Amino acid sequence: MRILVINNGIWPSGAQISTNEFIESLADRAELRILTCYQERFLTKVPALTYRLPCKSVGALLIMKTDRTVEKLVEWADIAWIATGEFALASRIKRIKTLPIVAHLHSYEFLCPFMHLAYSLKEVCNDSCTISKVVKCKFGSETHLITLGAKTLPHGLISLGPGIVWTSLYYAKWRKIITESFNSTDGFIAISRILYELHTQYLYNFKEKPLEVIYNLAIEPLKNIKPSSHEPYGDYVLYASGSNPVKGPHILLEAWREVSREFRDLKLYMIGCRGSWVEKLAKKMSLRNVASFGRLSSDKYYRLMYRARAVVMPSIWPEPFGRIPVEANRLGVPAVVSSAGGLPETIVDGATGYIFKANDVNDLAEKVMKVLERDFDREEIIVHSYERINPQREVEKLIKFFESVISHDRGV
Repeated sequence: MRILVINNGIWPSGAQISTNEFIESLADRAELRILTCYQERFLTKVPALTYRLPCKSVGALLIMKTDRTVEKLVEWADIAWIATGEFALASRIKRIKTLPIVAHLHSYEFLCPFMHLAYSLKEVCNDSCTISKVVKCKFGSETHLITLGAKTLPHGLISLGPGIVWTSLYYAKWRKIITESFNSTDGFIAISRILYELHTQYLYNFKEKPLEVIYNLAIEPLKNIKPSSHEPYGDYVLYASGSNPVKGPHILLEAWREVSREFRDLKLYMIGCRGSWVEKLAKKMSLRNVASFGRLSSDKYYRLMYRARAVVMPSIWPEPFGRIPVEANRLGVPAVVSSAGGLPETIVDGATGYIFKANDVNDLAEKVMKVLERDFDREEIIVHSYERINPQREVEKLIKFFESVISHDRGV
């Protein structure tokens, strides 16, 4: 099977790391050739021909230009795999050749021009996207950011007016690109059951095309750490989702008030929050033992995760998947996750961690303390983690899905 992988490689996101893991796992199972961007910095290195193209962002979408070399790669391939959101390329590929195309859904680009599907950054959008809803959402989001302290009042007001005008203009372009992309794509991969359900709920047309749930592998930590059942846990809880408000760092800080009263010597480490509104909020709240970090190298990051007493992911948006709790479980570290989106699918509640009600500060504090009071066994967490999401099983599902889309295209 000859797979044309389309992967921008620009951002060090969870989607990019997950795509790299799949590419590495496919390298000895199929012939790969890769289309990426000139700006690429985070693409994995595999023995495959890699061609770089000019790319530009249009809101949440990425546009790749095509040329004669792209045409040759399309002619060569049995299938094109749009791996990290370059959906606009689908219609251009179809003009070159009737090639089966599979799009990997890591987020909500087909449902929401902002991707996060969190209305005003407070609740999951519960109906289809319209221009009036988008404008109201933009206004609500900016207001919410100002209230949290994530934006200053002048900054929020300045971005609000032009932001709403830009959003209105962008909406029409987004709608056109997404419609063309959907019509040109032959199959879709959702990285969680909730992502599958939301797409089929909002866009009825998704039911007309193959749509498979294939979980991310989340095996990157094992390149840096060889877990040992004898490794003791450290004296800190880890938050590793950065300063984006939809990740819920402010919810965790509120819960930490209660946790730090009961566990006075315990620390909270917050990665990706140094110098941000989150660090300022922690100081304003006079919280005990909270330390903020900037971006860390993979080795430092996973070693910090490995020694943590627990990892917390308190997202308020419908998280499409959630690599962090799976990675923690791979290392034998329990995770506390919110009930938002696909996070409940990533752990075994009560065995590899706990699920709390999204946005519920008291429930979060209770579940964090429940983890801290329990004597977890690393080996048991690791075993349950692989039973929950087995990398080999997911790779096989991916290959079979590619084969089924190819066969359907050929009328087999």
